Amino acid sequence: MSDTEKKSYQNSDGAGEQVAAHELTKYDSNDNDTPLLVKQTQAGIWKVEAAVNVWGPVSKTLLWLGIGLASYMYGLDNNTSWEFGTYATNEFGHANWYSAIQCAMAILLALGKPFFAKITDVIGRAEAYAVCLFFYCLGYIICASAQTMGALGAGLVIYEIGFSGLQIAIQIVIADLTPLRYRALVSALTSVPYFINFYAGAQIEVQIVTSTRLGWRWGYGLYCICFVFAIGPIIAVLFWAQNRAKKENLVYRDSLAGSTFLEKAWSFVIEADLVGMFFLGATITLVFLPLVLAGGSYATTTWTDPAIPAMMVIGGVVAAPAFIYWELKRAKFPIVPFRLLRNRTVLVACIVNFFDFVSFYLTWSYLYTFTYVATDWDLTNLNYYSTAQSLCLTFFGLLWGAIVALVGGRMGYKWSFVAGLALRIIGVGLMFYARSHFSTAALVMTQVIQGAGGGIAAVASQVGAQGAVPHQDVAVATAAVLLFAEVGGVVGQAAAGSMWNNVLPKKLEQQGLNSTVIADVLGSYTYARTYPTDVRSKIITAYSQAMHDMLIPAIVLACVAFLVSFACKNFNLTGAQNAVEVKDIRGHTIEGEESIEPELKRDV
Repeated sequence: MSDTEKKSYQNSDGAGEQVAAHELTKYDSNDNDTPLLVKQTQAGIWKVEAAVNVWGPVSKTLLWLGIGLASYMYGLDNNTSWEFGTYATNEFGHANWYSAIQCAMAILLALGKPFFAKITDVIGRAEAYAVCLFFYCLGYIICASAQTMGALGAGLVIYEIGFSGLQIAIQIVIADLTPLRYRALVSALTSVPYFINFYAGAQIEVQIVTSTRLGWRWGYGLYCICFVFAIGPIIAVLFWAQNRAKKENLVYRDSLAGSTFLEKAWSFVIEADLVGMFFLGATITLVFLPLVLAGGSYATTTWTDPAIPAMMVIGGVVAAPAFIYWELKRAKFPIVPFRLLRNRTVLVACIVNFFDFVSFYLTWSYLYTFTYVATDWDLTNLNYYSTAQSLCLTFFGLLWGAIVALVGGRMGYKWSFVAGLALRIIGVGLMFYARSHFSTAALVMTQVIQGAGGGIAAVASQVGAQGAVPHQDVAVATAAVLLFAEVGGVVGQAAAGSMWNNVLPKKLEQQGLNSTVIADVLGSYTYARTYPTDVRSKIITAYSQAMHDMLIPAIVLACVAFLVSFACKNFNLTGAQNAVEVKDIRGHTIEGEESIEPELKRDV
């Protein structure tokens, strides 16, 4: 290795020592006395750090092309595949089972984040993508060939594991390959296919499910094939780069070389913290699954079912304490290292995402239903309206990322983060007016303003959390932020479903409507438009009052998220991979840039 490929590392005492690039030292990540800056790098990290140094224009182009294709297929699948499940369950005669399956999928979507973050760190980015593709394709193959409802459910659950992994794997690789200055823009670009799928997705879905030659089975099979070609280039380029780096002696020697299969398997169990993953899975499942089953949009039972409180008690009293004890005292490589909980920026991002997602689902879960009842819009305009906020989230996240990229390293992320959350509050507040006036301008502006604020806040919080940790912790920090967001979504949907189902019947009764009308409207909101004007006006008033009750906790939680956001650390989004190590993506120290390490140590 030439002298130019060497760089200076600072040991824990501050003394400089010359070490060949990527020859990194392992450490015990459970040592809570260790500074927030870690000195150990797991296999997945040093593989990608070495790989970055051997990429050329062709390999980079293929990699970004693969990420673009994977992002498009991810968006298309997310927009359309649920309809395949609806048709499939109807064909099997068990449409009511689909809600239970979606409950399980919602939990797995959250749990998949920390699991695949660990996979990317422990065995490598390329290997993690391969595992994602395996679960994704296996799940859809089972779905496409399913002859029973049980087989379909099993396939969807397996598929969701791969789907969740793909979501975080894309963000982790983007964090590996982009400096802070461009990361917001590139992260937002992965959502651009949403604009295309907004129209094209619906057309593809209709052509598949209504075709006499294709049908929902071909839908699953077609997506399976497309994902192989979309993710294939990413896996191929990452493996190629890893192997080339190894040939050039850029990859740190595997400490397990020559070990037996059982020794390697045990090492994986320890480094991936599978015991901690089990306790985390038990906690989330036992605490949050009952919320979804009894109160969410997919409700399949009621709170009177004794199994519901029993599950929550076991999850809260047994599983959660066991998880905390294991992570703090026993785990050598915790899923969420304690040092991250002492990192104010990461902690703030997690808390804000949780409250923001709860607030979002309180306002959004029944927005389509409310708008259908309160307006005379046709189904096309209703669909446009229901997706307006998502479109604005994508557009304004992309716009903010472009501004950061153009301004360069002179711009921090904190005040954009705070401003985005302030816009969210304004948007939710405007809904108090729009819910009773029903003007098109007011209704649309509520979604545009919320989308603008949410798009900026979402991208800023993720970039902030990634920038506030060394490269070793980027995957785990990303997973923590996304996990809190997913859990917030589960809680928000459950709270929205429970409130709506309890409040709306009372509001309808208070309007003096007879039991037949109430039963019809509660059974299907589409009946609201069939009644005479005087009856419908009372139904609209009831829906408006119910929405008002939903908006109160929504705006309170939005304010909580806004206030918490002031606690995060600000730093400029420069050409560094993160603001702690202040090195570029190739691992070279950037001269003239200040690290936030001293501030992190003061926090501890």
